[in-house]
This record gives sequence, structure tokens and C-alpha cells, in this order.
Amino acid sequence: MKKLFILFILFLSILIESNIYCDPNDTVYVIHISGMINEGVYSLVRRGISRAIEDRAKYIVVEIETFGGLVDSAVKIRDALLDCPIPTVAYVKNRAWSAGALIAIACEKIAFTESGSMGAAEPRPMEEKNVSALRAEFSATAERRRRNPQIAEAMVDQSVEIKDLKPRGKLLTLTASQAKKYGYADFIANTYEELWKALRIEKLKVVNEHLNWSERLSQITSDPTYSFLFLLGGLLLLFVELQIPGFGIPGILGITLIVLTFVGNYLAGLAGIEAILLLIGGIILLLIELHTPGFGIPGITGVTALFISLYMVLGGGINALRSIILASILMLGIIILFIRYLPESFVWKRIALKEATRTEAGYTVVTIGQDLVGKEGISVTLLRPSGIVEIENRRYDCLTEGEYIPPGTRVIVTRVVGNKIFVRKIS
Repeated sequence: MKKLFILFILFLSILIESNIYCDPNDTVYVIHISGMINEGVYSLVRRGISRAIEDRAKYIVVEIETFGGLVDSAVKIRDALLDCPIPTVAYVKNRAWSAGALIAIACEKIAFTESGSMGAAEPRPMEEKNVSALRAEFSATAERRRRNPQIAEAMVDQSVEIKDLKPRGKLLTLTASQAKKYGYADFIANTYEELWKALRIEKLKVVNEHLNWSERLSQITSDPTYSFLFLLGGLLLLFVELQIPGFGIPGILGITLIVLTFVGNYLAGLAGIEAILLLIGGIILLLIELHTPGFGIPGITGVTALFISLYMVLGGGINALRSIILASILMLGIIILFIRYLPESFVWKRIALKEATRTEAGYTVVTIGQDLVGKEGISVTLLRPSGIVEIENRRYDCLTEGEYIPPGTRVIVTRVVGNKIFVRKIS
């Protein structure tokens, strides 16, 4: 029995020495944060912390490379890091600005590369209540990690003055050497090997956590600049689609851009399901409006629903209103350019009516009676939705109920309203 016990101990020693057996405490999770800070990044951090706890990791390293992002998301990440039972290390690769600075300060230790910098966290819009609230978050986080809170406050508030470091009227951004001098950097490490050495970890298992596809999509589409461009592009493509017959590439691309914007912002937590429902409802109402004469309640309600959904997706507030107003002005300008120059373009000439409706060409102006209802004819030109139809050897200016009808198609008169003749395609 004693010999078996000795053999077991020897076998266990061999496993440990050969790294076949790996103590879970040698595991280090590296959470890679880059780009805009938003709910997608918060989801990444939360997932990484959860898996690290399950694996009983020794450290969680948060690699930061960001110009900033959404304050709400950064505060959630800050809370998750402060509550994390595993030691956390922020690794500032090049920059941890704005929201990234709060995330770095929330970690127990901070490591910088020599080219790293941290700070410049003034909120937007720069209102007193926003500055005050974010300043308190930075200060409380620094105190929790036993760092000088005044330095953290100076990253947010221009009015904070620190002798020999920051004058009044400017925001504080620390370089790597300054961060080391003032207690905001525990290590200077240009490589992960240097970081492991500073943390005194010799044998370890590294698990990397990156943004998944949905988090990456939400990060891109929830960026205010990209959201604005996607929505503007989508609406313009839909406008182009309405000017041509059938349903083609412009319509597909337009809907895709709009859907990506809404889905991405939904995944990022910026837009709820109500915004998507408003979008769908608005589009349905506008489609109904297109198939009814004039512009009435469906059209007004649909446009209102679309604007409200856009306002919600863009995060609300004055910035959302500015984006919507700017997009509306740009759209109006582009539409005017389309109307001015598109009729002269090669594409437009391929799809538009080119012939003049002169009497010599066989066209006639007559008083239209209800006796035309039910009669059949042939479309002479493209109806989009108006065009020329020949009925009983006479040509009439007709309208469809909203569909596009190509030349040479058999049609039937469905109704006559005043001098307007409505037709539909015969199946």
C-alpha cells in the first residue's frame, strides 16, 4: 500500500512538471476592448468575467484600445469590474480615453505600454449636470482602488487644477510615465511577456475573449456617425426605388441598411422592441398611403412613427434631434438634385416616358365617361404609375393603383374619377 502511494505521488509530480496537468489558478483571461464603448462591449466584459469565474482564473486582463464611447455602458462595465471576485488588470495598449479611462481606473492594477495614454473624459454634451455626475463616478472609482481621486476628476472637469500636472481650463490626459509617477500605472509593459513577468506569472494558460458577431454589429451600427450614415443611405435608396418600376437592388439595399441599423442598436441596448415596431408600423402605413389618392392620415401617421423610431434608435435627446434634422436637410437636398438632374441621365431615359402626347401621334383629349369601365386595352408606354394606354384604337392618359406596368401589357379599366382613368394589369 505504501509503495502504491509513493508511485501515485511520483506520477502526479511528473504530470505537473510536464504541464499535462494545469492548475486552474494558472489561467488568465484577456478581454480585448477596442473601438467604441457600448452595450456590445459591456456584453463582452460580462461574458468574459463569467467564464473566468467558472474557470477559477488567476487574473482578468482587460486590454483597452479606445477613444471612448457611451457613458452608460462604461458605467456598467465599471460596476462589473469593481464587483469581480478575480483580480483585474487594465492593459492600456495605446489609449484609454474618455469612457476607456473609467474602465481602466476600475481595475485593481493598471499596466501601460510606453506609448499609452489615459484621460480626456469630458462628457458630451458638456452640460454641468453631466460633468458633475461623471466626475463623481471617476472620483469614487479612484477612491475604491486607492488612487488619487483628484487626478481622476481632472480627466473629466476642466476646472480642476493640479499643481505641476494640470492647469485650470484643460482636461487631463496622462502619459505612461506620468501615470507611473502619480500612481495610475503599476507597470510599464510593452509586451504580454513583460506583463506576465511583472505579475510574476511563469506558467499560464491564456484565454482570449473578443467581440462576437452580434456584439461587433452592435458596436458598428450604434456608433452615432455610422447610424446616421446607414439611415440616410437606406432612406435615399428607398427614394430611388420608388422612382423606378418593380422592386430591385436599391430597395433591397435600402431596407438592409435600415434593418441593420435598428437590429444593431437593439442588440446594443440603445433601442427597444418598441422602436422596431414603430419602424415596421410606419413602413406599413406609408405603403398603404402609396396605394390611396392624396396624402392623408396613413401617410402622416407613418411619417410620425418613422421619426419617433429614428429618435429612439439614435439615443434620444438633443443629439438625436440634430441628427434627424441634418438627415432631413441632406435628404431634401439630394432629392432636389435627383429631380433636377436625374431626368437628364441615361438611366432615367431608359425608364421614363420619352414621347410627347401630341395629337399628330394619335393622342386625343376627350370627355371621359363611365362607359370605359370594364374595357380592355394595351399599355403603350410604361405606367409608373401614369402612362399611355390604347383602348379601342384611342390613346388615353391612365393611372395604375400603384403598381408598375411595362409597355405591351393587357390592362382593364377599373374606375374613372373625373378625367382620371385607373387601370390594372390583366393576369
